[in-house]
Amino acid sequence: MNPIDDYQDVLQNIEAAVVQVWQQNPAMTNYVVMAAYDAAINYYRALANQQTPKPANLTGLDAKVFDGVKEICEWRSGRASGPEEGEVPPIPLEDLVACLRKLRKSVDFWTKQSGRQGYMKYIEQYVQ
Repeated sequence: MNPIDDYQDVLQNIEAAVVQVWQQNPAMTNYVVMAAYDAAINYYRALANQQTPKPANLTGLDAKVFDGVKEICEWRSGRASGPEEGEVPPIPLEDLVACLRKLRKSVDFWTKQSGRQGYMKYIEQYVQ
């Protein structure tokens, strides 16, 4: 499974949730997104392993980004209704975790390349 090839739309949906929070909070850094993605990875990995996920211990912007990411993940995994009309086929939780891991790696890459807001500046151009 290659998240970039197989689930480009899912990646963009998740990134759109991040950009939305960033546009409302322009001082937000990549580290906020890292914390939210890490919490989402742990949450959905537990669900994929049929375990009860531990609550995310996040506050402030970290929690706000996590809530946006979780809302998209719930929709795309078929666990909740979504913002768009019409149904999208749900993706398996294991694939959702792979997508979140891919996005997390992207945050690391763009932080090294372009600094503390590099990831958000990069994804903003693709998500509008």
